[in-house]
Amino acid sequence: MLVAASAERNKEPILRVLRQYLDPAQRGIRVLEVASGSGQHAVHFAQAYPHAEWQPSDVDQRSLHRGSSEQQDICSNPRHCSSPMGNPEWGLRDTAFLESLGQASGLLLEKMVDMPANNKCLIFRKE
Repeated sequence: MLVAASAERNKEPILRVLRQYLDPAQRGIRVLEVASGSGQHAVHFAQAYPHAEWQPSDVDQRSLHRGSSEQQDICSNPRHCSSPMGNPEWGLRDTAFLESLGQASGLLLEKMVDMPANNKCLIFRKE
């Protein structure tokens, strides 16, 4: 598995945000991570939430194939999005655009959380 240093640094702060919204014992939770990159977050979060279903996504198909062996049996239904905000060449920065995409898919932006290193964690809920 490809290991990205930034994903290692961010996985615990993101997990702290998720703990405010998700119960690890609850079944049937489905989570979509946008701009998943190496897939490290999905693997880490799946260990913390063994009953949840995690769907990593990325525009770079190579990223998705790298983590596929660790991400078997994953279903999709968006609830959580995270995206890198630091490097101008990476990630999704237009949160209004993300909000409109979410609305078009029946998702409401519940909260935008400032994260370390100029990142954001967007919490969407299905209507």
